[in-house]
Amino acid sequence: MSAPAPASARAHIAAELAARIAADVDHYHGALPHPLACAWRGYLAAMLEWDLIRVADYDALLARLPQVADNPAVAILRGRD
Repeated sequence: MSAPAPASARAHIAAELAARIAADVDHYHGALPHPLACAWRGYLAAMLEWDLIRVADYDALLARLPQVADNPAVAILRGRD
């Protein structure tokens, strides 16, 4: 496993992700389609798993996205029972 990204890089990545999510939300007039919300959640889970963003950033970015029932990204991130 690789070393965590430096704090300044993680902050830059989180800010860039927030801007991209905001652009998508604006593009879809405030209502992201379900497949796009799933894709964003998976992308953010990968960023968290590879230590490119902090848990606090992950939580804040997720709060910008619509809820997804039975989110497949969670199952992949945590593993299946």
